[in-house]
Amino acid sequence: MSRSKLKCLGLRPGYRCGFTLVELLVVIAIIGILVALLLPAIQAAREAARRSQCSNQLRQMGLASLLHEETLRYFPSGGWGTLFLPEPNRGYGKKQPGSWYYSVFAYLEANTLRDLGRGQRVGTAEWQNSIRQLVTTSIPAFNCPSRRTVSVGPHVGALATEYAFVNGLTVAKGDYAANSGDSLRSATSGLYSSANISPVPNSFAQVDGGFVWPDTRSLLVNGSENKNYQNGVICFHSEVKMAQISDGASKTYLIGEKFLAPKGYESSGNFDSQDNGRYGDNQSMYVGYEWDNQRVAWRPGAAANFYLPATPDSASIPSWQPSADADDLTIRNLVAFGSAHPAVMNMAFCDGSVQTVSYDIDMDTHRAQAIRNDNGDINAHIVKGFR
Repeated sequence: MSRSKLKCLGLRPGYRCGFTLVELLVVIAIIGILVALLLPAIQAAREAARRSQCSNQLRQMGLASLLHEETLRYFPSGGWGTLFLPEPNRGYGKKQPGSWYYSVFAYLEANTLRDLGRGQRVGTAEWQNSIRQLVTTSIPAFNCPSRRTVSVGPHVGALATEYAFVNGLTVAKGDYAANSGDSLRSATSGLYSSANISPVPNSFAQVDGGFVWPDTRSLLVNGSENKNYQNGVICFHSEVKMAQISDGASKTYLIGEKFLAPKGYESSGNFDSQDNGRYGDNQSMYVGYEWDNQRVAWRPGAAANFYLPATPDSASIPSWQPSADADDLTIRNLVAFGSAHPAVMNMAFCDGSVQTVSYDIDMDTHRAQAIRNDNGDINAHIVKGFR
């Protein structure tokens, strides 16, 4: 064995092997480069896994909706409007004031929640406690893992007398929205006066007393444009049957991801009084037909001709076009689909399949896939002067 080797093995008393400072710096630099190269790949793999999980969650919602349709002969209803929450004694469809989330519970093995309050009289302390437990219970499967694993926050907004005790409670919120087509109105009250579906009931007593619901199925009423017309699948006070999806179940949106500004991810989001986007996630996921749980693919009420101003990060595009979550596009919260995923969002179709939809999707294609019955002509539902 050579003398130098003996030295490195420490066989010579007092001799110590080691690296020079230059050698250490070179090794550290190489490790840093490798980490920099690997980190994006790791992040991409994690995002792919989260998007896959999100897709699976949407698939379960889609299948639950199909089971709902197979059992009851119509898809879940969007509910009665922003003033109402679920009422467990009023069944499904047009009779159920709560959101579509609530209506698919029984088909997602969530009967324990679905049965809260069943057999209890509306307004009693017992019933209120049951509703309180329901609306404050979050379900991770209704939140996109790329955005937030569980979401809760204060319920802010007017409610019917029967549900007034819920306002201000920390309630569960969802990251998915039902397809309202290209409906002129995607909420029953809110920022724009023309976005109000009117008339709407304000109490159970009014409904039970013979309230006349607005016609949402006729394009024209007395020869004039019906602003309440709905051509999506899960709509205001709806009972849409599979047979009414004449465009084909595999070509029509059912439920998709909703756009949300990142600053609104947390319940303490820093929206200001001029930031309209806060209205897209300020209520319970159990509330009836409302921006929080419903989105459109075209012409959102008074914002129909509203184009977002150009910013350094975005072009001037319609507020109803889907987009990746962004703080500079908060008006989109009110009406558009979108997600926390880069480049694409997940969308469940009426045949139970889940597909990725690019944010660059052609505007007319996006709109056509949201309308259940355009039969190849997306302008068939446009009254002269409406555009």
